[in-house]
Amino acid sequence: MFLVENPGPPLTERDVARLQASLGFPFAAPYRQFLLDNNGGTPVPDCVDVPGFGETDVQVFFGIGRDVETSCISWNLETLRVRLSNRLVPIACDSGGNVFCLSAREQDEEAILYLDLEAVHGDLEAETPTYAVAPAFQTFIASLRPP
Repeated sequence: MFLVENPGPPLTERDVARLQASLGFPFAAPYRQFLLDNNGGTPVPDCVDVPGFGETDVQVFFGIGRDVETSCISWNLETLRVRLSNRLVPIACDSGGNVFCLSAREQDEEAILYLDLEAVHGDLEAETPTYAVAPAFQTFIASLRPP
């Protein structure tokens, strides 16, 4: 069973709509509902297998207007803009600072991707290794397991 500890402040449909408008595309219904229900937080269980990379954790799901700025989608979009291709939205991080992104790209729409930021630390010219984790948000959530 999937639980979220430390959820963010309650959101309205309007809060989520504003973020979607700023991005220029809508979220798939399961992720939008996750934001409305939890607004980020710490998943339990929190381990996931990333094909081609290995096991890692999901330290926190990002949200909107959370108390900790680094747990906000908008902060991560701004901070990681040099690393993110168009239509990738950072939705979570692991304890190493790598990020999970929701794709809105045509070739892998709704997929969850893992960006290995540790592999390119300090090298802004290097291409970030990216791994496909799940074809959709609900599949990603279902893949979370205990350590």
